Amino acid sequence: MKRSDRSGETHSLADFLPAERRRIMDGASKVRREQMRAAEASRDVYRAWNEVCSGTREAAHVTGLHYVPESNELIVYADGATWVSELSMMREIIRARMFRRGVDIADIKIKRSREGFERRFVQPESSKKPRTEQKPSATPLSPAAERALDEDVSPIDDPRLRQALKNAMKASFEHKIPTDGLNKA
Repeated sequence: MKRSDRSGETHSLADFLPAERRRIMDGASKVRREQMRAAEASRDVYRAWNEVCSGTREAAHVTGLHYVPESNELIVYADGATWVSELSMMREIIRARMFRRGVDIADIKIKRSREGFERRFVQPESSKKPRTEQKPSATPLSPAAERALDEDVSPIDDPRLRQALKNAMKASFEHKIPTDGLNKA
């Protein structure tokens, strides 16, 4: 393109990508087009998985993913039998969430990683220091609140159950939960 042919407009790369994709696909053989479509499908599956699972506690125990385009299955490798079980119970939820992101896969299979491929967790430096035991701050109940609590549990006949419920309710009232969502205990 000559300088004189330019219109002076600014275009993003996204303006050229669809046309370039069509040009590449039109020039490719049938087999090559199928390979490229399979690669695009794989990319979409991995993208959807990352959008759904990234940052979750379950994802911290996933050691690998493998998409099988022939059967439209995602194989997920987890680092222990417990996590295989946990992810197996969640697979339909994950599949539904991936579907909402535009990826419809036939099945998710969960397998345990082979020996030596488990994720090794490195303990952060801050957690290696001995922790001093901190007692949660408690605000004692007023005598009126204590009497009201006694009245609330009085209909329970079993004395042990009545006392356990009173203790639980009292602990709940005495320990305030921060409203900012952070546990400072």
